[in-house]
Amino acid sequence: MKTTLSVLGVRGALPAAGGQYAEYGGNTSCFALDYGDGLLCFDAGSGLPDLIGRLGGVRRLDILISHVHIDHIMGLYFLTAFKVPEIHLYGEARQGVDFRRQLESVIGQPYWPVGLENVPARISLHEIAPGDQVVLPRGEGDLLVSTLRGNHPNESLLFRAELDGKRVTYALDCEMGGDMDARLAEFARDSGLLIWDANFTRADKRPGWGHSTWEEGLAVARAAGAERVLMTHYSRNYTDSFLREQELLAKREFSACLFAREGMVIDL
Repeated sequence: MKTTLSVLGVRGALPAAGGQYAEYGGNTSCFALDYGDGLLCFDAGSGLPDLIGRLGGVRRLDILISHVHIDHIMGLYFLTAFKVPEIHLYGEARQGVDFRRQLESVIGQPYWPVGLENVPARISLHEIAPGDQVVLPRGEGDLLVSTLRGNHPNESLLFRAELDGKRVTYALDCEMGGDMDARLAEFARDSGLLIWDANFTRADKRPGWGHSTWEEGLAVARAAGAERVLMTHYSRNYTDSFLREQELLAKREFSACLFAREGMVIDL
């Protein structure tokens, strides 16, 4: 069964609009893994609604939320337009506030006219934590999702999905340093695809902001033995022309490096 990853959103912090962002895209983080029996989304940024027209025949949609910073959940405002029987949301309780309360505090009135209770699909919320594993049922074999603590303000979760002997590691909103490099390299060991936080270049990096660079991504990919690296979560200050320059530099160091563009579909 063919498995693909669709790129729906590539920006960090805020969406970016304008012709200078047309090639790589301006929506915030969202990636959809199509494994035949369903769809698994990594985060629910402003790119999530682009799935609405592609859900024919999909019985189940699972969405992993790395953390509830607004750029990673703003696509959830449009769940009322999703015509699927089941939607499962996975996220972490934080500082004594459960996952459902975190979402309901911003999705619904007075910030939005409709809330999660208005979603026509049967919606289920699941709390997950670092070190957990989630099994998603499939027609042939299961899809296994594992989690790792990321280094980010208010903390984040990193994800690894495994199916049919393939591994995809999603490592956004995580700053390198200390033992994070080694822990993440081990978590991403032998991944066919490593989705990486390239929010900054080395020259622009802001310590303490919880993000990484494409240079750090290549180092982790080599240490992990990853086959390919997909750079994403670009700063909204990075225009198409700038990203093209960075992509050329990165490919000189690691030929199997890709810079995510919205609409891109990657065979796994």
